[in-house]
Amino acid sequence: MLKVKPKEDYPLETGCYLSGNPCSPVAVVALLTTPYGKLPADVDALPVEVERLVKTAVEVGAALAGTLQTENIGIEKIIANIASNPNIRYIVLCGKDSEGHYPGGTLKALIENGINKKRTIIGAPSATPYLFNIPIEAIDVFRKQVTLVDMIGEENHETVAKAVWSCYQEEPTEFKGYSLYDSGAYSEEVTSFKLGMKVAHPEMVEEWELDEIIKDIEDSKERIEKTGGISMEELKVDERPKLDAFISQRLLRIAEELKDIAELLGQPVSLQEKKVMPVKSVTEKIFPTAPKIEVEEDETSIYFINQLRGYNAVFAAFHALKNDMCGAGLNLPVAVNKATKNLEKLKRDLEASSLPAPKKNEIGLRIDDLLKQTEKLPTELGPCQKTAGNCKIGVGCFAYGALDVMKLITEPKR
Repeated sequence: MLKVKPKEDYPLETGCYLSGNPCSPVAVVALLTTPYGKLPADVDALPVEVERLVKTAVEVGAALAGTLQTENIGIEKIIANIASNPNIRYIVLCGKDSEGHYPGGTLKALIENGINKKRTIIGAPSATPYLFNIPIEAIDVFRKQVTLVDMIGEENHETVAKAVWSCYQEEPTEFKGYSLYDSGAYSEEVTSFKLGMKVAHPEMVEEWELDEIIKDIEDSKERIEKTGGISMEELKVDERPKLDAFISQRLLRIAEELKDIAELLGQPVSLQEKKVMPVKSVTEKIFPTAPKIEVEEDETSIYFINQLRGYNAVFAAFHALKNDMCGAGLNLPVAVNKATKNLEKLKRDLEASSLPAPKKNEIGLRIDDLLKQTEKLPTELGPCQKTAGNCKIGVGCFAYGALDVMKLITEPKR
């Protein structure tokens, strides 16, 4: 039976996992529903039932056992670490899949269907199943190398242990409809795969950006193949706009907080009294005072006017939600950032349109007013309040769903 030795620096990608016997033919992925940004990369910090799944898997003989939380970068790290070890032939996928993100269903879809030309996992149930940072070659090797043992929903550590044990038997062993055994390494050749991290926040990507992102990835790949790498000068040029945008966002946030502190110092509050922070009424006038746009029987004008009507509804929802638990959550900042990005694109489309200058100026003022409102809305990601158990509104999400209002707008063909 063929077994190979992984590279010295294996496993290459960091994450919340434990390493076992690298010659083992099985890895275990335990689905995690802990809020984003609140879990240290430490197995001891996991929920008790997930910790037991992970530790038991390694003790019984898994090569790797860890958690999966995201439907994009988390899956990319799994691909890199498994494709870099040809000995791993099975993935035991267990635990409860999280609503909304569905990383388990997304990993299953990847293995069954692969990705399309836009690096999107075909048939994935999640919102942003994009694999921008992992080489295509790694995805191909991963899908050919492993067989999925689908145990989504299973949280019994003894059952998972039996699955792991079955995978490294020398003779075919029946387990829940699967015939499992150790067939040896997938290949004698060992290749190390790593993430390029070209897109650090795939959850922020809009569908209309995919073509540009894919083009950037292909251009970067071609440049590396021609030059053997990217010079520091090129790297600085590429990263500077991102750095400037990040600094600007942080400075705006700091300025707003300093303003709040100044107002507070100007109105001293008695230590004996508990200050009650006023909650803004959702009926408060929050919309801009730009000139009213008269509807014209012009297809291009109607397009932009309908877009603004939709965004008025979207921003009304944003302002109402920011005073609730959503203000410190995950999906409201994501939705605000997406709306900002779409508004900036709408403004570019307006400037490139054939509308008369006065009409462009009129509509442009309304877009600018909406963009200005985003400065007072949350843009930094917090934990998902539903995943944390605080939000009980049902399976949906009001914050993220606010953007779906835009889908109800009738757009003329352009």
